[in-house]
Amino acid sequence: MLHLLNALLFIAVCSCIGRALLPSQSVVARSRGEELAVSYTLGLATVLILCNLMFVIGLTLGVAVGISLVAASAALFYQSKRDADFALSPFTDVITYGLLAVGALSLIATVAYPINEFDAIYHWAYRGKVLLFNGTPLTEAITGIVNNDNFGRVVTHPNYPLGVPIIEAFSSYFSGWSDRWVQLPLGLWAASMPWLVAFGLRNLSQMAIRLTAIATAATPILYATNFTENGWADLTNAGTSSSMMLGGGSDLAVMCMLTLGAALFLRATSSNCKRLAICAGVALAATAAMKNEGLALLMVCMLACSAALILKNRPLRIIGFFAASAIICVAPWLGIRAQIPAIDENYSEQLTLENVMRFAGGANELVEKSPLAMSGRPQINEESIPTRRSLVAEAFVDEFFDMRSWGLLWMLALISVGLVLVPKNLESFNYRWLALVIVGGVLLYFLILLVTPWNFPSLRSKGIPERLLVHLVGPIMLLLGHLLSSIEPEDC
Repeated sequence: MLHLLNALLFIAVCSCIGRALLPSQSVVARSRGEELAVSYTLGLATVLILCNLMFVIGLTLGVAVGISLVAASAALFYQSKRDADFALSPFTDVITYGLLAVGALSLIATVAYPINEFDAIYHWAYRGKVLLFNGTPLTEAITGIVNNDNFGRVVTHPNYPLGVPIIEAFSSYFSGWSDRWVQLPLGLWAASMPWLVAFGLRNLSQMAIRLTAIATAATPILYATNFTENGWADLTNAGTSSSMMLGGGSDLAVMCMLTLGAALFLRATSSNCKRLAICAGVALAATAAMKNEGLALLMVCMLACSAALILKNRPLRIIGFFAASAIICVAPWLGIRAQIPAIDENYSEQLTLENVMRFAGGANELVEKSPLAMSGRPQINEESIPTRRSLVAEAFVDEFFDMRSWGLLWMLALISVGLVLVPKNLESFNYRWLALVIVGGVLLYFLILLVTPWNFPSLRSKGIPERLLVHLVGPIMLLLGHLLSSIEPEDC
């Protein structure tokens, strides 16, 4: 019971802090459901940045927990002085109950499965326990891993961000570690998504909001990849099939933080609210604090802002606050990352012009060093090794047409991005920006996988690129909402 209460305390602390950070209802209207989702995720983003700040200046998790509790108490007092009226929900009762039911089921499924998958154990739970018992990531358990060929080392990718480990450590700080209940806060990613999308589209038509929220909740990859491909067997494998997206991984966390950042930024530009722009920067920095790809997505968002300024309707001040907030808030993590060995995954080393030109020009796939038989795959015939370019391109095309994982998401994304050239859409800064983020994100992941030092068929068997592409679900749904609103008749 104590483990459950500790996890609920973390959720409550985040929600209180996030709610106090949001502008009043008179400035930025939102329904109760939207406020709950935005408050929790924004507060969580703030707590992550606070923890990273404490670590980089030499303090421990305990200090961050204490500051968070004081901040949450102050936030409760501050919120009691503000207007608590909520805007009307854009959803009918049936849709509301449906979204709540799907969210509740995803939460139950998350805590029902043990932390069994490789990433969840060796990347995130390991670091979570290091933070819980050592109080800091700057310890020999992480920084002491310096050799690429150190056979038997306990953790791979030592420079992975600390977002999920911080959540797990905070959620067990008072109760001790519990594999089940440290996942409780992680079970709210998929549940929050429809409400975050609705918040970002609040200024558009109700029909567009309803359809995109339903489409978000109905996207299979928020819960599992290749849904029902093996009947219901994958759902009974206790998290060992690598098909479950729910649980102790970080890809849904990146997806949720990017969606939050995009939704806050869209509302900031439409309401000219600097406070929301700062909050959007906090969320984007938290995206980078969840996974290494999050830092690359932060850069994509900044480049998209710059490119979208080419045409009229330029919210320069909002972009300035957004960018400054993101850069300042991501700095603590970069300070920590600089002290951790960048082995296994070092994008700055791999993303060179030479590597890109070599693989783009048709270089062959890398032969995996470890015995392929260990993973149940046949040895590669070195005389007929395919090109990396063809393998990556084939994988992306397969994903775009994989209805079991994505439904119609990528077809709708293609239509929405293509229609950016319609004059009405082209005049909208938000439409341009979302389209650029989506295109930039897809190109980014194609480029990363083109030059990865890992054997690509091995990555493919572990759920790549779908576990990367899921990060873009939020921007795609927000863009779809803008498209639906733009084509809706004026009298509707």
